[in-house]
Amino acid sequence: MYMRKYLSGVVLLATIMLISEFAYAQNSFRGRITYNITYPGSNIDLAELQELPDKAVITTRNDQVRTELSGENAGLSQVKISDGNTGEVSTMLEIMNEKYVITRSTPEIQTALRNMPQPEFEYTGQTREILGYTCNHAIARIVDENGDIFESDIWYTEEITGNAFNFDSPYNEISGLMLEYEMRVGPLNIRYEASSVRRRMFVGGRNFTVPRDYQPITYDELREKLQGNF
Repeated sequence: MYMRKYLSGVVLLATIMLISEFAYAQNSFRGRITYNITYPGSNIDLAELQELPDKAVITTRNDQVRTELSGENAGLSQVKISDGNTGEVSTMLEIMNEKYVITRSTPEIQTALRNMPQPEFEYTGQTREILGYTCNHAIARIVDENGDIFESDIWYTEEITGNAFNFDSPYNEISGLMLEYEMRVGPLNIRYEASSVRRRMFVGGRNFTVPRDYQPITYDELREKLQGNF
C-alpha cells in the first residue's frame, strides 16, 4: 500500500517537472542556480514527504536549461533538459534501477499547461534583496476544482530575464527569474528558495544531452508500467 502511494507521488512529481521552467526563448544567462525545496502545507503523509527531493539545481547557457532534482532520501533521480532550438523538453527518470526518458514537444507542453488552473497575479510593489539581487513581490492566486483559493508568494528579479525559465509554467507572466516562490499542484505545495546564483561560469555541452542508456517512453506508458508492477 505504501509503495503504491509512493509511486503515485513519483508520477505526480514527474508531471510537475515536465511543465515547469521550460527554456523556449533565447536566454542570455549562463551559469547555475541552486534551490532548496520544501513542501509546506502539502496534503501527504510524513513517509511520502521524506522521499521527495529537497534540492533543485538549474544549469543554463544560451537557450538550453538543465534542471536536476535530488535529495538525501529521495527515491527518484530526475533530470530535465530543455532546448529552445528544438522546442523540446526531455525528462530523465531513474526509478527502481530503471532509466527512462520522456520527451515532449512544444504543442504537448502547451496542452498540459492549458489543463492546469491559471493563476491571477497581484503585484504589491514590495521589494527585497535576495542573494544580492533586487527582487519584486507578487502574489499568485489559484482557484482549484473545488473552488478553494490558494495564494503563493513570488519574489523575482528582473536583473535576470525570466521568460526562458517561466515560459511554460503557470507563472509565465512573471518577467524575471524567481528566486523564492511556491507552486501548488494537486496535494503538493512546493516551495523553492534560491541558495546560490553563479553567473558566467563555464557550462559544457554534455550537460544538455541525454545518455544512451535511457529508454524512451511516453508519460502514459510509464504510468501504466508503474501501476502494473505494483
